[in-house]
Amino acid sequence: MYDFQRGNLNFNLDELKPNETWGDKLQRLLKYWEEDTQLRDILITGGDALMSQNKSLKKILDAVLDMAIRKVEANKKRADGEKHAEIQRIRLGTRLLAYLPQRITKELTQILGDFKQRASEYGIKQFVIQTHFESPMEVTPESALAVKRLVSIGWTVTNQLVFTSAASRRGHTAKLRKVLNDIGEISYYTFSVKGFLENTFNYATNARAVQEQIEEKSIGHIPSEFTEEIKLFPLNAERMVENLKQLREKANIPFLATDRNVINLPGVGKSLTFRTIGITRWGRRILEFDYDHTRWHSPIIDKIGKVVIIESKPIGEYMNQLVDMGEDITEYKSVWGYSIGETEHCTSIFEYPPYKFNTTEELTNLEI
Repeated sequence: MYDFQRGNLNFNLDELKPNETWGDKLQRLLKYWEEDTQLRDILITGGDALMSQNKSLKKILDAVLDMAIRKVEANKKRADGEKHAEIQRIRLGTRLLAYLPQRITKELTQILGDFKQRASEYGIKQFVIQTHFESPMEVTPESALAVKRLVSIGWTVTNQLVFTSAASRRGHTAKLRKVLNDIGEISYYTFSVKGFLENTFNYATNARAVQEQIEEKSIGHIPSEFTEEIKLFPLNAERMVENLKQLREKANIPFLATDRNVINLPGVGKSLTFRTIGITRWGRRILEFDYDHTRWHSPIIDKIGKVVIIESKPIGEYMNQLVDMGEDITEYKSVWGYSIGETEHCTSIFEYPPYKFNTTEELTNLEI
């Protein structure tokens, strides 16, 4: 959808004709990572990483590993404190575990397992499959088997829920977190739908995202005494099912609230730090967003300032939509009071492992 908005996809065949081969483009893209001083995480999506054939995916992974090795070798010539960040985490973004879990074949798991084994020798420690389960009903026996195969070869499986109006119903997201934990998957983000007009029907207000965070997700709060324990889970992903079960039992909670409720906005990034500064004549709230102060950002963020948006749907209209879905509206009445939000801290399970050296403070690929 976004490529159509930007004009990248159209029906002018001359403009759609590529100017370079995929092999050349891949090397050009990886050169960006190789020369950057701070990047340590690479996400492969392309829309859906697992839509690629096994041969193509292996080619991409091999190229990524070659780039990571070159970064390691180049660092050997740099003094401590001047070394560049090395690649620590590889992520593959896909929705196929939800709607085509049969894609996770033995051949694919062999490719991913072999890549993990080779990449681990060069400092890459975290291997992640990012999925998009929207409902507990999507977690079928076939999906559970797909997750089991990936976990068995040491890949951590995480979920990014798109917080649509349907997915935002009371208890829906909490149930999904529990079901995913049961099969060895952890929640990563709960994304509010961007407020484009074409998304109006699916839009759940930011007030509802804050309400869910405080009134529902909180029952899965992880006590601080388990911070160090959960941090090690991705390094031993083969035991993810057992580790998640044991930690929930020790903490006496139904699920681990490892995800953060956010909205992804241009100029702000992922954040739920906002305050309501007005309301339109039609009841749509006007929100002033600030960036996520819990994490480090490039200096360019200071040049941008805060971002103001008008939500694409009034809370009243959203509530009427819930009624049409059969919801008891009295269970949502406190949503009107949520006029400010604060971005949660990242759970320790998603932290990068420490390096054995000090990296440079120099920033590259940055123009202010």
